[in-house]
Amino acid sequence: MDDANRRRVGFHAEIGGARCTQDTQCRTLPLGAKACGGPAQWVAWSVVDSRIERLQPLADELAQRQRRRERDEGVVSTCSVVPDPGASCVAGRCQAGDRDRAR
Repeated sequence: MDDANRRRVGFHAEIGGARCTQDTQCRTLPLGAKACGGPAQWVAWSVVDSRIERLQPLADELAQRQRRRERDEGVVSTCSVVPDPGASCVAGRCQAGDRDRAR
């Protein structure tokens, strides 16, 4: 496993099970980077299992590495915006997505 994959695995391990009992325990965090700017995706996490103080630096590092790789390899993007989908508690786990559709 290369360093980038190890860091992604570490980030997701830090998120853990994203356990929740209510929507207010769920948050989203931007992950990765698109060549034109903005995050590649959004990830749901739970304040029950994780702390932003640990997640944010990991997410920032992953985005920085992705931007560097895209620059070095001349990667282009569709430049589409990936909006924050929000997160909700579904079946005891935080999930990214429209709260109204998640139910």
